[in-house]
Amino acid sequence: MTEIRSPQRLWLVALIIAWAVDLLFWNTPAGVSYLIWITLGTVGMFALALSEGRRPPASSYVLAAVNLALAATLLLRSEPFTCFLGGFISLIGSGMLAMTLTTGHWLRFRLGDIIIAMLTMVASGVVRGGELLTRRAASTESGAVASTSKGGTRRHFFPIIRGLLLALPVVAVLAALLASADLVFAERLEGLLDVFKLDNLAEYLFRLGYILVLTYAFAGLLAQALSPKGSTEAPNPHEPWKARFLGSTETFIILGSVVALFVFFLAIQLQYLFGGQANITAAGFTYSDYARRGFFELVAVAILSLSLYLLLSTITRRTESRQQTTFSGLSILLIALVLVILVSALQRLLLYEQAYGFTRLRTYTHIFIPWLALLLLVTIILEALRRPGHFGLALVMCVFGFSFTFTLINVDSLIARLNLDRVRAGQVVESENLRGEADLDARHLTDLSADAVPVIAAAYGDSRYDAETRNQLGAVLACHSLKLDDDPDWRSFRIPEATARAALGRIDLSEYIEGESVSLNGESFPCYWEYMD
Repeated sequence: MTEIRSPQRLWLVALIIAWAVDLLFWNTPAGVSYLIWITLGTVGMFALALSEGRRPPASSYVLAAVNLALAATLLLRSEPFTCFLGGFISLIGSGMLAMTLTTGHWLRFRLGDIIIAMLTMVASGVVRGGELLTRRAASTESGAVASTSKGGTRRHFFPIIRGLLLALPVVAVLAALLASADLVFAERLEGLLDVFKLDNLAEYLFRLGYILVLTYAFAGLLAQALSPKGSTEAPNPHEPWKARFLGSTETFIILGSVVALFVFFLAIQLQYLFGGQANITAAGFTYSDYARRGFFELVAVAILSLSLYLLLSTITRRTESRQQTTFSGLSILLIALVLVILVSALQRLLLYEQAYGFTRLRTYTHIFIPWLALLLLVTIILEALRRPGHFGLALVMCVFGFSFTFTLINVDSLIARLNLDRVRAGQVVESENLRGEADLDARHLTDLSADAVPVIAAAYGDSRYDAETRNQLGAVLACHSLKLDDDPDWRSFRIPEATARAALGRIDLSEYIEGESVSLNGESFPCYWEYMD
């Protein structure tokens, strides 16, 4: 672990990043502000590294670029889960960047290394800041020398700043108590501090408190980024992460039993689900019931099976070539069967969408299944090549790709377009207990975000839809116009909301809007509908 040459600069950057949290996110939803904050933190990390003479490798710049692209999701989209996913993954990616800033080892991480890096990130935010403070205090006591030089001025300047920051909450609390005890003093104090209202004193103290706490945590993360604790050697993905203790016989029994179970299950699937509607109804189930029941269970089976493989691969002893070959064969067969189970899950989802249309949850799973299938396929290849240690990198790449896919396809816009296409086509879905046209679910459209407004607005002006449908779409657009803030905070700016305002501004919706409510054909139209899947 190398010494940090300028801890004062590190604390200053940490304070700026923490203060930006309050400036950009206090009492307002995140938008462009999140991209600004991630950019500020990323630039701060790289600037500190370069100022300390530590040149980050190219892989760190790649990871930083991916994080910034994911952070831009909150500027480009309004759909809640898309924004959450982009924000959360970019935040985790920024933490991984901090843990590997000067080494670039994230490309060589095994799954266990990723877990350790995340735990180290949390520990650094809790511990390293305190170590910086104690080391600085000890250094000051042992090396204090009177000086009028520029360096001496810096040594005096930062203690003054720290003293003011520590004194401020103490003085504020005592001043509030004195103001409560004496009305004249309170009046004078309010006149002197006219910028700070006594009514808001608790809020300011709270904000100051969490800024200081975040400064401490960010200083610890920056310290770990510049001067990593522990081994700085690159992980070897070809080496087992931990000692293996489970015998190969026990593992072969486990894998063989699960494979046998999956073979039996898929034999039933081939007869019924893949065999057509007639086989399902003959067994006493409706098409929609069979499609809906078990979908999430099948996805859970796929995830648990992958986890089982990873666990057994980590803990199973394979000292002989024959044991390794048997393990690889059973593992590949297991994962191949899981891929077929995923096809079954996707088939069920398609049946359900055919009957009832598209919702967010169904669209999420449409995106998730292909990425999970890709991860399973890569796992098969890695096991066949005897390189399972690269699974960690494959997982990271799939997580990044999964999140980017949400941003690219625009979930709410896709849902609106597909459901409106079903209505326009007059699609008829026939089954034992389901007959009739695909009617417009206007209430569902009101629950979508601003991402869907341009699609709905285009359909409202499309003469291919009948008058009743267009009338409902007008009410939906009126709901969206009431939901959108006419004068949003710049920190919450998002491109889809600006685009939605422009689209709504070109349409006369006065016949639907009555004050703060919406009416359709003289009756109240519900705008805030909690659509249940």
